[in-house]
Amino acid sequence: MHPGKCAARRMAKQAVYAIAALFAASMIFPGRSAAEGLSGYLEFDYSRIDSNLKDATGQSVQTKSDTFIQLYSLTLEKQVYPNLNFLASGVFQQNASSFDIEGLKNDTTTTTLRPYIDLNLKTPLYYGDVSYSRNEEQIKTSGFSPPATIREAYLATLYWKPDRFPDLRLTYARENLYDKDKSNLDITTDLYVLTTRYQPVDPLVLYYRGALRDIEDRVNGTTANETFNNARVTYANQWWQQRVSLGVDYNYTRNDIDTSTSGKGEVNFPVFPFAGLSALSDTPEDVALAPNPALIDGIFAAGAGINLGLPPPGGDARLRNVGLDFATDKQVNTLFVWVDRDVSQVAGSFSWRIYTSADNLKWVLRQTVAPAIYSPTFNRFEIRFADVTARYVKVVTAPLSPAVPFASNYPIILVTELQAEIRRPASEVSGKFSTEQQIGNLDFRLVLLQVPTLTYELTYFGVKNDPGILTYTLSNGLSITHQFNQVFSGRARVSVETGEEKLGRREAILYTASVTAVPFPTFYNSLVFSGQDQKIAGAQTTQNGVFLYNITKLYDGIDMNLGGGISFQEDERGKKVESTQLNGGATFVPNQKVTLNLLYNGSTTTTSGGDLAEERKDHTRAGEANLSVYPLQTLYLFGSFRVEKTTTGPSRNILNFSGNWSPFPDGALHLNFFYNENVETNGVDSRTITPSLRWYFTQSKSSYLDLSYQNLKTESAALTTFSRIYSGTVRISF
Repeated sequence: MHPGKCAARRMAKQAVYAIAALFAASMIFPGRSAAEGLSGYLEFDYSRIDSNLKDATGQSVQTKSDTFIQLYSLTLEKQVYPNLNFLASGVFQQNASSFDIEGLKNDTTTTTLRPYIDLNLKTPLYYGDVSYSRNEEQIKTSGFSPPATIREAYLATLYWKPDRFPDLRLTYARENLYDKDKSNLDITTDLYVLTTRYQPVDPLVLYYRGALRDIEDRVNGTTANETFNNARVTYANQWWQQRVSLGVDYNYTRNDIDTSTSGKGEVNFPVFPFAGLSALSDTPEDVALAPNPALIDGIFAAGAGINLGLPPPGGDARLRNVGLDFATDKQVNTLFVWVDRDVSQVAGSFSWRIYTSADNLKWVLRQTVAPAIYSPTFNRFEIRFADVTARYVKVVTAPLSPAVPFASNYPIILVTELQAEIRRPASEVSGKFSTEQQIGNLDFRLVLLQVPTLTYELTYFGVKNDPGILTYTLSNGLSITHQFNQVFSGRARVSVETGEEKLGRREAILYTASVTAVPFPTFYNSLVFSGQDQKIAGAQTTQNGVFLYNITKLYDGIDMNLGGGISFQEDERGKKVESTQLNGGATFVPNQKVTLNLLYNGSTTTTSGGDLAEERKDHTRAGEANLSVYPLQTLYLFGSFRVEKTTTGPSRNILNFSGNWSPFPDGALHLNFFYNENVETNGVDSRTITPSLRWYFTQSKSSYLDLSYQNLKTESAALTTFSRIYSGTVRISF
């Protein structure tokens, strides 16, 4: 008998024996013990995937795989003294996989051992923590067994927070990353960090962060010593019954790196962002990302509000946009996306698109990376791409699709951190290298009149890089707002801006005016005119636009919106761009069980003059109707139809419908049936059928048996894929 078949049969038998053993154990230990804070769980997972890929010529490829996972976890928590806590845990995991692709067989076993020890002391005045963790991973593939990879981490933190005095946080971390033979990988990193924050008076905040990082790569003969200093001063106050306000923010950063190398390998330089950004949008080329400080707070365990997991039926499946603002142009070629859990089973299904922008409004696609390198040791994706230089950089990906095997196991995958690096060959960066950045921001406002409200505004934003140039914007503006009566109000603003850009001197006049009418509390109308005349390094551009927005609630359960406008743009070469846009939508909620949405988006762009030989006109039209129905508490139905027509790409119609049935939601036995089908006129069709069963055989619902079956089919003109996935899980907690 072939060794591959023997391995598959062995795994199937092991899975059956394991399920029987765990089920027997659940009868012996039906409850959950917590003696001395001792807890843990055992989990066995078995899955089988049968796939058939057929191309347009009729040629087919059959793939079979069996996976058996054993997972054992034990945790001990104990309060040694009233303020002293001890935690010790250990996880042993073994993944055994057998793959068969048209007779070509491969067996892989991955064994992981993760012990962890933590001792922490908490009082109202100070906090101390010491921890040790180790991740050892051994991979064996068809008789080939490279040395195990080991990551050891030591962490010590002391935090002192006295009342009315500066707080102080000291952190030391050592990380050893090596293979067992230390032949291909042997890196030690020592990190010392000091942070302090002081607020001597309410309007004034002082902040400092200093760090020393020493990296020794013994295999490549490279050492790097890095010093990082960051100081920030912020002041915000108001006077004269809030008629005068002042805000000042100054940020100073210096980074020094001394590298010694034999010429082999790479040296990684972190690129520190000014702000984290994120948004949910299916139009990544044209979206403004909102600030998201949690993406750059250095906390890798807490989510930043971006979920890459499988959306529920009818959930938000828009593209996830996650980015960084560097305040000025920076060179980057690596992004790290950290997540809150191990997603090895589905990591390869994510596709990552890299975009850059100069203004956080218009984005340019630079590269697509699929798949990215995923590290279960760090729970992070490493996205490497060609060098880009920009102020704003973002990565865009879609949440998990129901068609991805095992997607149902990952309803939540939270992004916890986004980091950037520029990697250089060690031979190019030997020696000392320093960068310095100063960012200043001033915002002064003076209310000249209260009725109507007339305000003088002075703002300044400047960035000085060394090496580099000073770029800044100084703005003087007047704004006026007035409530004419209970229905009509108006707003207008004009400002003169001067400054320096990379391309040269900038001078601009910006102006906007709007009239708002609210005849009824449920009826809102706004007409906005805006424009600017701008000259950069002698090149003149002019922009003007008029937009009308209407939002109304006709009746309870009927909401409508309609907006549209026209804009004009002309540059110094005589190139003219005229754009019109029309957006509309309606939502009908006749009762709590039914929701109907109607959407329309349309735009037309006419370009002429300049270096164009003839006028060019492009347009995009998209309309969608979707219906959500809850006929029963346990039944959800969804359907949508979308029409897309454009002159810049292929047009298509998309029909999607899905249903989810979950009887007995409150009992110990949970049944679930999910169906989804997507049909497109460009010949791409997909279908997902997933029945599943989960039985909680303890009152705490911490122990269960889970069985599921997935039937997946994706069909296009070039390729048809049909997959069947059988999986079972038994988890016993104690």
